[in-house]
Amino acid sequence: MLRLIVYQETAHFRIATIGNPYLTYLLPPPSTIYGFLRKVTNYKSINYQNTRLSIQGIYGSTSLEKERLTLENEKGLKTNIIPIQKLHSSTWIIHIDSVYDKEIKEGLDNYAGILRLGRVEDLIIDFSLEEVMVSDNDYKHIDQNYFIYKKWEQGKDFKGQLFSMFIDSEVDEKLNIIGYKTVQLIYSSVYSSLDEIKCSDGKYLVSWIP
Repeated sequence: MLRLIVYQETAHFRIATIGNPYLTYLLPPPSTIYGFLRKVTNYKSINYQNTRLSIQGIYGSTSLEKERLTLENEKGLKTNIIPIQKLHSSTWIIHIDSVYDKEIKEGLDNYAGILRLGRVEDLIIDFSLEEVMVSDNDYKHIDQNYFIYKKWEQGKDFKGQLFSMFIDSEVDEKLNIIGYKTVQLIYSSVYSSLDEIKCSDGKYLVSWIP
């Protein structure tokens, strides 16, 4: 099992259902993490069926900045000025439990290019990767300064914000994308999740998706 800690100076994970301004999820969505892991492993078949994720993090500030976007349609190219919400000084803590743990570790250790998470311009400034053990009993010394995704159970009360997002793409036998699988996740503080989630690596809470 792996724990990946990522630092980004700027990040944007677009909420696709909101058009103008472009708003961002406050943590990387699972689909972004799965895509990142596939890229660093030379496109191994890493997906929600063979890889569990736990995603938490924190950002220093947000901003709403105007950017020039060029879109192509049937009439040609069209340029729009769109306000885009950005996260700044972000740290993401991602636990990974996968049949491809070895390939993920080797891929990150030996990656020769520039690492990005999310948009092309959202660079990974620094990261650390280590193997960890997860326990259902070791949760007394948890770092509570983060926010985390939790699975939502329909009809159950919750603390936090509820988001519907893509967990990953669905592909056919030729690996062509044929759709997207959605998931409902609660964005909540680690502090308010301690009574509900007891799984941790001794330092960080672990809330598995899916």
